[in-house]
Amino acid sequence: MKIILTVVYIILTTLGIFLMKLGGNSLSLSFTNGVNFKIGFVTLLGFLSYLGSFLLWQKLIVTFDLSYIVPITTGICQLLILIIGICFFKEQVNIVSIVGAILIIIGVVLLALGKR
Repeated sequence: MKIILTVVYIILTTLGIFLMKLGGNSLSLSFTNGVNFKIGFVTLLGFLSYLGSFLLWQKLIVTFDLSYIVPITTGICQLLILIIGICFFKEQVNIVSIVGAILIIIGVVLLALGKR
């Protein structure tokens, strides 16, 4: 069950970031001085996904050791977001990004092996 919660957290986090980026600048605020508040549907879905991931995060940090769950989930999310940025948003990757991604992978593997 712990693994399922972790996977769902990672999916909701990356999906939330992806959808908010995809939604773009559709968010504006409205107050009595005439500024309108509107949020696009895609941005709203991203926000709700990210909110769901935050609620799961509360469960994960209580369930796991912080020194284990924080670096692993953060590393995996960072890698997935890097891949999403490259594949969907055509973001440029340089050698520093590639080296950083490799170091993250090594770190996540070492943490996972050290927990055994």
